[in-house]
Amino acid sequence: LVGYTNAGKSTLMNRLLTTCADTAGGSVKEEKMVMEKDMLFATLDTTVRKIEPGNRKDFLLSDTVGFVSRLPHGLIKAFRSTLDEVRFADLLLNVVDASDERFREQMRVTEETLRELGAETIPCIHVMNKADKIMEPQELPRISGNRIYLSAKQGYGIPELLSMIEEKLYAGSRECTFLFPYSRGDLVNYLNENAAVRTCEYLPEGVKITASCREMDQERLREYCV
Repeated sequence: LVGYTNAGKSTLMNRLLTTCADTAGGSVKEEKMVMEKDMLFATLDTTVRKIEPGNRKDFLLSDTVGFVSRLPHGLIKAFRSTLDEVRFADLLLNVVDASDERFREQMRVTEETLRELGAETIPCIHVMNKADKIMEPQELPRISGNRIYLSAKQGYGIPELLSMIEEKLYAGSRECTFLFPYSRGDLVNYLNENAAVRTCEYLPEGVKITASCREMDQERLREYCV
């Protein structure tokens, strides 16, 4: 999660946690929720949570300090270690306060910061948050390319955002079926952690897995393809 301060990143993280918990018929423990507050730098430390969509592949979501324009040099150095990990993300969710009349300028600041961090080429979804303030509820969510208009606070558009995240994370993936001998449990674990496993069967000859995986993983595991 990246974006200008107070755009609603922490609110979005909490909404994703509660939505996925509700889908699974459970609830989120209070300590798993992150602080939401309308103030500058409400989030100072990086927070990572596991998002478990149920019928989709789990993923780790990291909340970062909000970007601001003309940030004092001393603060930039202080936050650098927190922001640096943005470079290692597979996907960025650029959260924007769509109701703020200065949102275009705030998006520019975010894009400049990402360039400075060397993260400008990472795939990105522009999450136009607080859209319920400028659009009618029946108009939400609205999706245009890599941009989605939603409301994290009201919960409008969260399932659609989860679909976009899955599509981006597994863009270019292929559906493959593998048969691993029981001696290669390490490869079974690898697929569970790095691919979207559709089915898993325990047969006399080994573990048969059908998964949507990256091309590089298919090549690496070619000898086990069936």
